Amino acid sequence: MKLRKFILVLLLLAVVIAPRLPKLDSFVTVDEPFWLSVGANFYYALGQREFENTVYEYHPAVTTMWLVTGAFLVYFPDFRGFGQGYFDVDKNKFDPFLLEHGKSPLELLYYSRFFQVVLIAFFTLILFLLLSELMGLGESFLLVALAASAPYFLGHSRLLNHEAMVATFVLTSVLGMIVYLERGRKWYVLFISAAAAALAQLTKSSAMAMFPVIGLILVVSAFQAMKTQGLGRASADHVKILALWILGLVVVYVALWPGMWVAPGKMLYEVYGNAFSYAFQGARLQVTQELQPSSFKLAAGGGMIKGFTDYLIWRGTPVMWAGNLLTVAFLFMRAKDPFFNIFRKLVLYLSVTAFMFILLFSVAQGRNSAHYIMTSHVSMDITAGLGWCALLAWLGPRWRLMTNTKVRVPWITALVILQLMSALSFYPYYYTYSNPIMVWRTGQLPISDYGEGFEQAAAYLAQKADSESLKVFAFRGRGPFSFFFPGETIILNPLFTEEPGMGSMLERLAQADYLVINDALGPRTERTALFVQALNAAAPEHNIQIKAVQTIHIYRVADLPPSFYETISK
Repeated sequence: MKLRKFILVLLLLAVVIAPRLPKLDSFVTVDEPFWLSVGANFYYALGQREFENTVYEYHPAVTTMWLVTGAFLVYFPDFRGFGQGYFDVDKNKFDPFLLEHGKSPLELLYYSRFFQVVLIAFFTLILFLLLSELMGLGESFLLVALAASAPYFLGHSRLLNHEAMVATFVLTSVLGMIVYLERGRKWYVLFISAAAAALAQLTKSSAMAMFPVIGLILVVSAFQAMKTQGLGRASADHVKILALWILGLVVVYVALWPGMWVAPGKMLYEVYGNAFSYAFQGARLQVTQELQPSSFKLAAGGGMIKGFTDYLIWRGTPVMWAGNLLTVAFLFMRAKDPFFNIFRKLVLYLSVTAFMFILLFSVAQGRNSAHYIMTSHVSMDITAGLGWCALLAWLGPRWRLMTNTKVRVPWITALVILQLMSALSFYPYYYTYSNPIMVWRTGQLPISDYGEGFEQAAAYLAQKADSESLKVFAFRGRGPFSFFFPGETIILNPLFTEEPGMGSMLERLAQADYLVINDALGPRTERTALFVQALNAAAPEHNIQIKAVQTIHIYRVADLPPSFYETISK
């Protein structure tokens, strides 16, 4: 048994790491340069022992900032000793500073991404070991391998991005609590659950959506215990468990966040004050100035719930679709196999987890992105895996061949390979995947605009003989383009188009040799649409088309006709 578990751990590591590490520095998304700057300020604060400055608003992104800190320790440990102070994270000052000191922002991002992949791989193994306490090793391997290979999660787990970590930590905490209550109440399992919950909260405050799920697990367990212990004893027992869990959460939360050592009130106000302000007032505290409960309101959630649910369907693979259909079918089927007892509980808790994150972002004010419900995606990926496991459990007594390891192993392997093939077809932007059935049914392919493809535009211009002396005016310029271009990148801020006469836009065009935009710029506002329409008077020197990614256009500024300038200066 130990040898088999060891082999499955190695195989799972291969499934998790193999598709994540290749060309980890092949492209950059629009958010990642920002988080490098935030992490740089965190690292600088640690070096100066100014722990009260290790906070970033409501995220709080502490785990992300520790990853960047690890990258600095490996790649640029001297960064904290130059006395440069803290960078304005919204301005492009940090990247030039690195270049001035002979360091590459892309290299720093690579190490940050690498450490995140290692962290997620580690917690993936914990998920496998937790699940193996509830069911067979083969079933546990299938569940985790399918979820880890799902394109949307796989793609985001390669990025310096909070969402994949939140999903991993939340599910580790939820499964840890289930295992603790169902399998012998081992103290270290409860601590794993509490520590994972702390990491989730340290990553993003929206992870608080997991608390009702933990409460539900405890309530169900207490009701079951009442049959043998009575109401009072069962209630007291589970209140004690909750108290110990919260204590573990607090200990890890404080231990891993230096700001909590010196200014806990400030840290919590910055995080949860901004979180509540954003959720109920539609903006951060720097805009609203203070929390005004009398003005709190929630968005109408019906449309958003449907929208997020549709997104789950679009990003799910055929393997996941089929698995969830099997889950629904077996959920109401009578079966004697003991597997189905834990099967129903896991389906319940994971479904509630998925719904709670959808509900949170559906009713909250402010900007909501599809990847904010990553925990919902991974929860439903695991429920789909449960459906496939249920099929195996149901077939066993009816078809003896399915109890043979020589048959079950190829079955499980084929499912994992099919899942990986779905992701690999969208390499390296795995998360741009869309279910082919939905694409066929609707005749549409959702197009991503997260900075993808701008590295190819940079590579095209870098081939020019004088590329180091070229100046390029680029939309999505900071990171997706600039990290790959040897010349000077001038950032195209869409707000430039909102100025009367587009003065800032004209000023920067006059400095540039090339203009690089994608098709996502035009639909933003009427003024950006005007700018793009004016460009129709000129032919791009080069276009870059990538499946499921906005088309990128490269213009030589010298080729822009007078009519273009006349149109945008109105």
